[in-house]
Amino acid sequence: MSTTPHAGSSRAPKSIGLWGAPSSGKTTFLASLFIAVNRRPQKDMAIFGVDDASTNFLIDSTRTMTRDYKFPAATQAAVSYSWTLNMDSLVERTVAGRFGRKTTTAEVRRSQFNIDLRDAPGGYFGNLPAQAPQLQRINLGGGGSPAAGAAPAVSAEAEMMDYLSGCDGLLLLIDPVREQELGDAHDYFQTTLLKIAQRKLAAPGAEHRLPHHVAVCVTKFDHPDVYRFAKVNKYHVYEEEDPYLFPRVHENDAEGFFREFCRTSRKGEAELICSALGSYFEPDRVRFFVSSAIGLHLGDSTRFRDNGSPQNTEDVNGVPAIRGRVYPINVLEPILWLGQRVLAG
Repeated sequence: MSTTPHAGSSRAPKSIGLWGAPSSGKTTFLASLFIAVNRRPQKDMAIFGVDDASTNFLIDSTRTMTRDYKFPAATQAAVSYSWTLNMDSLVERTVAGRFGRKTTTAEVRRSQFNIDLRDAPGGYFGNLPAQAPQLQRINLGGGGSPAAGAAPAVSAEAEMMDYLSGCDGLLLLIDPVREQELGDAHDYFQTTLLKIAQRKLAAPGAEHRLPHHVAVCVTKFDHPDVYRFAKVNKYHVYEEEDPYLFPRVHENDAEGFFREFCRTSRKGEAELICSALGSYFEPDRVRFFVSSAIGLHLGDSTRFRDNGSPQNTEDVNGVPAIRGRVYPINVLEPILWLGQRVLAG
């Protein structure tokens, strides 16, 4: 992300990498960005692509989710997207007046975030090669096979690890339901973390911790097990600014919620993930969010009513589908937090 103007200028080398196990919801999370921006009650944002691929992704994925009520197809190869987010912020300004008196006024300040994200199949982040790895070869000999002295082949997985290690921010998605049932989120997390650490911390004179800002998104808040746990254990709160009155888990409680939810399973390793984040990154550079790309089921009402059926998915001929209108919860917030932290250094 950057604050450089879009038109007629090059984008600053600020980027965010998307990281998560298979089925953690990475593609759906990205697909819901446009919807999240336009669901805001304050009309102070606009998002648009900086190239055809990024624009077409927003067009196609939004149509798939809002018109066809389907989930976007999972990512099959590493892809890069670049968007610009225009945003109005209310900033207080103190002005010195007569006789030393100071007055505070509020003014609207316009800013621009450039969002550069790279997504890859979840298998890239595991300890086994993804199927059908793509290879990039530099052939100095001009023939059909690498010449002697040519650079070694670089797998798409290794290239993704190189990219993540050079990012300013990381968006880590964790599916709590998968973690509770399979307990493999730590495997994917550990593999990627150690490969990033190898690239960043092994160099002479390197810092003792990784420099990234990390937004950890615990996904699928709309899942019945996740929502029920939040409700029963008093984690869900309501925000008065939300016109739909959707419940959510407060950011200050998100990490604790994730730990407690995974503790109900013998397979989950949430403790190891949280401990490793605190060891490898600066603690003030890590923040947890509990999110849902599709939100809770609103039905025909204008306000959320917990009628015992909040899940916004349904089974259609054996295929998961979206049940109703899409109201993303805590999708835009981690992006904005990362942008503000990255820009602040």
